[in-house]
Amino acid sequence: MENKSHNVKIFVEYTDRVKNGDTGAVYEFFGPEFFSHVVRRVAPEALGSDIRAGEVMFWEERAKAFPDREFVIEKVWAVDEEEIIIANWTMTGTHTGGSYFGVPASGKRVEINGTGIVRFENGKIVEHLGGPHCMHAIGLLAEVEPPTKLSAEELNAKASAAKSSSR
Repeated sequence: MENKSHNVKIFVEYTDRVKNGDTGAVYEFFGPEFFSHVVRRVAPEALGSDIRAGEVMFWEERAKAFPDREFVIEKVWAVDEEEIIIANWTMTGTHTGGSYFGVPASGKRVEINGTGIVRFENGKIVEHLGGPHCMHAIGLLAEVEPPTKLSAEELNAKASAAKSSSR
C-alpha cells in the first residue's frame, strides 16, 4: 500500500472524508472547473457552472436517505501516468431516512455497485465519468425493474442480432 500514487492517495482521502460526512471536502479536492459526464446526461442545464454543489447535495442526500449506509471502494486502478483513477465501489444501506431523489423512505435494503473514473490535473479532480448509479437505486426503491436485467440467453441473442445488423 505504500506504493500508491499521489492521486490514488488523494482519491481515497476524499472518499473517506465525504462518506464520513465531510462534504466540504468536495471543494477541497475538486477543481472549480470540475466537469461531470453524469451531470451532462442527467442535468445538462447545470453545465457551464460550478457543479461542485451538486456533488455535495448527492453525498448529503445519500447520507440522509440511508443512515446505516456503508460505502466501500472495492478496487482502485491508476492509469495514464496516474492522472486517471478508476474505482469500483459498493454502497449498501436501508432506505429509512429522507427521500432519495424524490422516492420517499421505503424501508428497503439496497446494494448498489458502480464504477467511477476521475481525471486529475495538478492534484485536483477535474473530470468524472461513470453511470448515474443513483438512478439504479431509485429503480430498486420504487420497485421499477431495471431494463438491463437479461438472462444469458437474452444477452447472447441481442449481441448476435447487433452483430448481424452491423454487417
